[in-house]
Amino acid sequence: MDTQMIISLIILITLAEVGAVILYVKYKKGDTTEGNPLITILKKEWVVFYYALFKWKIKKDDVNGVRTYDYHKGSNYFWLFIALLHEQVIEAIVFHIYLKEVDPLRANILVVLHVYSILYMLGDYNLVRNSPILLKGNHVLMKIGARRSLRFHIGDVAAIQPARTQYRNNGGIIHEKNVFHVTALPRVLTRIFGMIDELKYEIVFKEPVYARGYFGQKKEVHKALIYLEEPDSLVRDLQERADRYDEREEVEEERLTAAAVEGKRAPLINWKVYFSLLFLNVLGALAIAPYAMARENLHEVMGLGKLSFTLFYVVQVLLEAGILLFIALWLMKKVKLSVPVIEAFFTKSKPLYSFYKKMVQSAMYGILAGVAISIFSLIVSKPLGVDNSSLNEPAWWLGTLGSFGAAVNEESIFRLFLITLILWLFLKFTKGAVTKPKIWTAICISSLVFGVMHYSVAAANLEMSVGIFLSMLVINGIGGLVFGALFVFMGLEFAMIAHFTADLVLHVVGPRVVE
Repeated sequence: MDTQMIISLIILITLAEVGAVILYVKYKKGDTTEGNPLITILKKEWVVFYYALFKWKIKKDDVNGVRTYDYHKGSNYFWLFIALLHEQVIEAIVFHIYLKEVDPLRANILVVLHVYSILYMLGDYNLVRNSPILLKGNHVLMKIGARRSLRFHIGDVAAIQPARTQYRNNGGIIHEKNVFHVTALPRVLTRIFGMIDELKYEIVFKEPVYARGYFGQKKEVHKALIYLEEPDSLVRDLQERADRYDEREEVEEERLTAAAVEGKRAPLINWKVYFSLLFLNVLGALAIAPYAMARENLHEVMGLGKLSFTLFYVVQVLLEAGILLFIALWLMKKVKLSVPVIEAFFTKSKPLYSFYKKMVQSAMYGILAGVAISIFSLIVSKPLGVDNSSLNEPAWWLGTLGSFGAAVNEESIFRLFLITLILWLFLKFTKGAVTKPKIWTAICISSLVFGVMHYSVAAANLEMSVGIFLSMLVINGIGGLVFGALFVFMGLEFAMIAHFTADLVLHVVGPRVVE
């Protein structure tokens, strides 16, 4: 990693820290409309990715007395979205081709950033399409995707009148302050490109109301500016409600319940469990990196220093686990699987000591699986010409770190994500509930994939043959079956514990016995 890139990373990290501090100070001062802004940002990121990948069909909400009005139709945002999407794709390809030979690390980083940008734009556009203006009774919600939102009561409205965009003498747009723009076009792009939808009406409030801005920041506004292509129906509906509104006929509690506009929605996933598992995966990556460098010299193979390799590996696991954990926890509710210990920790539904017996059982299952794998390896090693003493296992403490990292990272992928996904696919495409045959089919498939994914590790240490390949599948399949069964019938944490103790037998105790 060259000096220029290190300086760039330091600047980016410093700016991120400054931004985080500013947001946290605003949160403490009460200048945000939601909870901790850092958690709000992380939630927003994954909601955007969820909409980028899974929410292409627009869901209509004209039910239960809720009227909806789209604001994205006819907006210039569609054409700007298409142009930016093409630019990001072309730029990613060109940069990668140009830099992959000269600076492969920089090329890979830029590709990741471009993919992130493309997914973000897709998610933002789908959120805009799926977030119409909502009218329920005398409550109004104007939510512009995940960017910003405004809630107000019809009794807050002083006037609804025609409006138009004002320009300076030099042709520049006059950006009015303390107003809420009901437009699909991001305001930052309006300022950069000067592109704007046609302003049609403005809603003037009797007194300033609070809107939610970017990152949950609170903002006082005295107007809402309407840029809809055909706003007459919305304006007529609002005007009729304002004309017939009589504050004396409405109880005060209805006015204070702004949440009634969008209803009480359950969160997509259990965010506390999600961030706990994400944190564990980052710890796992930090633990497995020194083991991988000591055993496989992966940093030298990739042409990186130890610190650069660790950073690269942690970022890779963070991105991978971040996406897969979100999908897995979202699907888990549908197939009725759980992460019982972490869930109990946050909900206080069970005392943690009630899990001790299962933890001990899981540890024993892992030890037995490790012993079974070791015995099988010793039996087949001589006929296959494998010298077990030649395996390059590092110091015991590195083996312990590697065992912890593998237990967390691999169980998150091969059990939590893969088994959950397979069971969900069974529910989606076959009739009936999740049965034991389906469960064991999912466990077997994940075990097979688990074994195949270890091919590169085996190939780096052994001269591969059909016999060694099949033995590798059996060795990893034993563990996969045990860990998969523990995950489904007991919970993810118990699969992790068993994986950890099995790896201790294989990578810490076993090599020293062979010696």
